[in-house]
Amino acid sequence: MAKIPESVVKESYLLKSTFFYNRLNTNGYFSLFMKVKKFVKIEGDKLDWSKRAEWSISEDAWDIIQENGISPALVFVHPKVLKLNPSFLKFYRSVAMLPQKGLTAISKVANIDPIEKGKVDASRIKAESITKLTKAINEVLSVVVTVASGLNEKRLEGMMYATAGTNIDGSWRNQIGAEGERVIRTIILNGLLHYNEVTSFIDKANNTVEISSAEAKKFTEDIDLVKTINLTNGYSVYFSSEPDVTMYNPKGEIVGIIEIKAGLDPAGALERLGAMFKSFENTLAEYPDAVTILVASCITKEVDNRLNASMVVRQKYITTDITANDREKRKFVNRLRVIVKLARPSF
Repeated sequence: MAKIPESVVKESYLLKSTFFYNRLNTNGYFSLFMKVKKFVKIEGDKLDWSKRAEWSISEDAWDIIQENGISPALVFVHPKVLKLNPSFLKFYRSVAMLPQKGLTAISKVANIDPIEKGKVDASRIKAESITKLTKAINEVLSVVVTVASGLNEKRLEGMMYATAGTNIDGSWRNQIGAEGERVIRTIILNGLLHYNEVTSFIDKANNTVEISSAEAKKFTEDIDLVKTINLTNGYSVYFSSEPDVTMYNPKGEIVGIIEIKAGLDPAGALERLGAMFKSFENTLAEYPDAVTILVASCITKEVDNRLNASMVVRQKYITTDITANDREKRKFVNRLRVIVKLARPSF
């Protein structure tokens, strides 16, 4: 088996870290615990737990929570809480360290994901489903509480993150390519913002948002929302696929394109070149002066020979050189700024 180049190994861990952070953020985990905690602090004491046995809360677990001074609503599911805040299901499921599929299997409730994402109105969730979810989670939590030692709020939060991490890890391998694109696009956006060269964004629904508006902040924090970056001199940077990034001048002509090829399999590098060559050749056929850029996990000797022979790639970069080296990152951004006429060549 061929040895995986160090650059590819390094890239995989860098992208895995950014992928995990992005998923924790976009899935709302960073704010979830505080939202539940705030609700419990304000409304928790008003909840009636007299039917806790019917909700599968064991008395041993209940006594432990009371002795540790933890609010019951921060540990156990109360049906009223789910009825008022269906999205809190994600918190209680995660504290119980149950995956969505696992909760579906033991509760027989199928629409866990849309409930957690707030896509199902509380009034449309059947009382029977609320009861099944309450009992299934509380039964697991009762066991966890009785065998855990030193349970407190910090550990509850840690249990939530542990479940989140396990779920995210399961989807990671299929997302490495997309994460590579996301990180490079973020570097491009941050570089242009650094020089105050952005005037507006266009989102995936074709809404145009001025950079000076309050709404623009969400675009600077989540590159997945951005379809187009419009620049101060009339040029635009467009995100899509094949190519992953396209740069246009004010006339609508393509002045540069970028293909981002991230992945763990060096043997598949040649296969990935096929789509990239086609994308570059199509662009150069119509816009021969366009700058074609390849950003790849690794460029083997054989791949490099083919790139040089094809003459369709004008610039090439290793992903980790851009992501992990500030000097190379600035150089990459400035070369793009030269292409869109925001900077003069200095190299």
